[in-house]
Amino acid sequence: MQLLVRFLNFLNVVLGKISAPLYSYFAKLPRKPLPALNEPGILNSSATTLAEKIRTKELTSEQVVKAFIERCQQVNGQLNAIIEDRFEAALEDARNVDRLIRSNEKPIEQLAKEKPLLGVPVTFKECLMVKGLSYTAGAQLRKGVKATEDGDAVAALRNAGAIPIAVTNLPELCCSYETRSDIIGYTNNPYDPNLTSGGSSGGEGALVSAAGSVIGIGSDFGGSIRVPSFYCGLFGHRPTSGIVSLTGHFPNSPDETFQKTNSIGPFCRYAEDLKLALAAMAGVKEVASLNLDQKVNLSELRIYYMLDRGFKLSEISVDPDIKKVILKAVKHLRSTHECFVQKINIAEMDDALEMIMTKATQMKDVDSVLVLKDPKNESSLLSELLKLFINKASYSMELLMMRFNAKACFFWIPENKRPEYLSAANNLANRLKELLKEDGVLFYPTFASLAFYKQQSLWKMTSMAYPMIVNILGFPATHVPMGLNANGIPVGFQVIAAPNQDRLCFAVAEELQKAFGGWVPPPMSS
Repeated sequence: MQLLVRFLNFLNVVLGKISAPLYSYFAKLPRKPLPALNEPGILNSSATTLAEKIRTKELTSEQVVKAFIERCQQVNGQLNAIIEDRFEAALEDARNVDRLIRSNEKPIEQLAKEKPLLGVPVTFKECLMVKGLSYTAGAQLRKGVKATEDGDAVAALRNAGAIPIAVTNLPELCCSYETRSDIIGYTNNPYDPNLTSGGSSGGEGALVSAAGSVIGIGSDFGGSIRVPSFYCGLFGHRPTSGIVSLTGHFPNSPDETFQKTNSIGPFCRYAEDLKLALAAMAGVKEVASLNLDQKVNLSELRIYYMLDRGFKLSEISVDPDIKKVILKAVKHLRSTHECFVQKINIAEMDDALEMIMTKATQMKDVDSVLVLKDPKNESSLLSELLKLFINKASYSMELLMMRFNAKACFFWIPENKRPEYLSAANNLANRLKELLKEDGVLFYPTFASLAFYKQQSLWKMTSMAYPMIVNILGFPATHVPMGLNANGIPVGFQVIAAPNQDRLCFAVAEELQKAFGGWVPPPMSS
């Protein structure tokens, strides 16, 4: 434990509490319902169902793609989620799919195996290369940059038959737990426009939740899929490290720590689509290592759970609504499937923040993913921070604060202490692997607080201990929505499994969806 880190976190929590009434006072946007669904039969279907109906000619791809395009056009004015679309090109792709299916060139079974997402529209976080579309990673200094080719994950989904229709908003270089870019501004939460949609894949979270997309693809370095999934009421999966190629993601680094910590994964309204999307993105070898088609016997599953990391003055307390839904899920699995259930306290989690700060800053060149200019022409960090006050900074406040924290970590955690925390992280990974094995999962908060007011993320940083510990360990985790609280705000938690046991997360997600309903639509006009 680093006393300086804990003291600074305590100050952060105190300032967050003091400033909270201000955010509430200035939150004046009305809770206007989204437009009613234009094609509910299509928009309320899973990707799995839509793909099957397209293959069997019950629906045409053009019908499906058109319905989602129209929905995007309906809701984006309220969400501000889309940076750039390819609607016309997507419709032409859909017509080509329909011509292929009408030709009967390939049997339905072969299409299902070779192109499981044939004709299904998909959206992507804008830091992923989608040929011909905006590729700024939310950075003003990259405004106008277009992707010249598809990144690996995008190409894999195209090969599986998916049709990209748009790229969505994110904070600059993916560096925030809320979504605001200098390119298009804030993305609104579909349940309440005064709240954040989460970050850094908040554009995907908002659009998928509003039924503007059936599968969204984001990236997760510290919870950037799971937190927007939490705040937008979705299923979101952070795959086992290395399963999905990061080629085509910006920023990127060959550094081993970056490659292990970052991950590309899916957002879905329906749990059954998680496996479909991951299998399409992962390579043949990687899919084989996951055994995704191996049936999970829930009665043989061991469930461990933690409601929080213990009370700490230096951290935000986990919201009671989160604890309630974890206990509801535990009770259901124990009573319905007679699962082994045990509440645990993993003492090593006490130093999670120190482990995260040490691991995340051990990259050989942290600036390679946080700086855009030529270092020779780069203003000093202090100079850029000062320029914020006169609106002349080259970077967003969120990115500059991330750079400041990355550099300050070397002061907050002395060099002689860093090996201790690196060793602690390795020990924690080994302990969790031994605990979970091939038949165990851990229920754990995704984030300490429910969706917060915009611009409050600065005061929520201690909560990174909940999602980001998964990233530095390289484990898979799925956020599972568990309905809405009394104020109509999504609640849920994450299900963590040992590496390559992603299928356990999916099995639990599907069971809890059956029991508790999964995604609950945001308010819509009748």
